[in-house]
Amino acid sequence: MAGLVIEGNSNDEIAHKLNVSRRTIEFHLTNIYRKLGVRRRTQLSSALAGFVSRT
Repeated sequence: MAGLVIEGNSNDEIAHKLNVSRRTIEFHLTNIYRKLGVRRRTQLSSALAGFVSRT
């Protein structure tokens, strides 16, 4: 899911691709942000540098 965010997908686009609700995406992203100490979507890429393959 974080990889899809880094690719520039919106929450709605990610939800459609994963066949889940937008609220599910928001829930999981909130948890990801909290665990990584991230406040903004734009900070996610640098917080995950080295963890997500960009192929």
